[in-house]
Amino acid sequence: MNNLLLAACLTASLATASATTRKKPAEDYPKSVQVRATTLTQALAHHIHLNEAQYVRVKRLHLKYLNERLELERSLAGEPAAERDTQLAAAQMHYEQKLSDMLRPDQRVAYQQLRANFTAHRL
Repeated sequence: MNNLLLAACLTASLATASATTRKKPAEDYPKSVQVRATTLTQALAHHIHLNEAQYVRVKRLHLKYLNERLELERSLAGEPAAERDTQLAAAQMHYEQKLSDMLRPDQRVAYQQLRANFTAHRL
């Protein structure tokens, strides 16, 4: 009986904890951000061979990053270009660090090579 009660309490606490820490669903982002995030993630997966779990995490990162850029561009529209560039660069550095943390060493090397050879028409 005690084990059953303990299991029920544990299950209830886990359900409550997961409900409060939910990430923003993809549908909550603007359609343009969703489309761009999907395109970027697919292109990256093609070049550095992401597994399924990495694909999902990278797409979530792209959604967050692209949405953050969009919000920064809107909120800093009247600000000097230097201020806008500084904030956008900080957001990109944060994105790059998060992405690097998600990748295996061989994928990091492939990503760095991709960035070094990057041209707009490839993605």
